[in-house]
Amino acid sequence: MKKVVRFPKKKCTDHLGNEFPSIKEMCSHWGIQPETYTRRIKVYHLSIEEALTRPVKPNGGQACRDHQGTRFRSRTLMCEHWNMDRKLFEYRISHGWSLEDALTKPRRGA
Repeated sequence: MKKVVRFPKKKCTDHLGNEFPSIKEMCSHWGIQPETYTRRIKVYHLSIEEALTRPVKPNGGQACRDHQGTRFRSRTLMCEHWNMDRKLFEYRISHGWSLEDALTKPRRGA
C-alpha cells in the first residue's frame, strides 16, 4: 500500500518573496512535485531556490555504477541488487558516506 503524504495548508514564501497559501501551490507554480521539494529540503539540504529550480530528472532513473563497476539502469535497481533500502542509501550518500559503505554496511541493529 502506498503511503499518502499530506501537506498542511501553511503559508510559505519562495526565494523570490512570492507568497503562496501552501507548499503544494508553491510547488505547482514552480512545476515540481511537493514530495520532490520536501525531499530536496529535508534529505539533500538544498536551499529553497535550489529545491524549486533544479531540473527534475526524468522517470526511469539515471544510469549509475556501484563500487565494483557494475552498471545499473538506476540507483533503485542498484540498491535492490545490494539489498539496501533506497532511502537509507540516499541518506548515507548525502551525509558523505563512500559508495561502497553506503551500499554494503548493515543497518544499525541488524
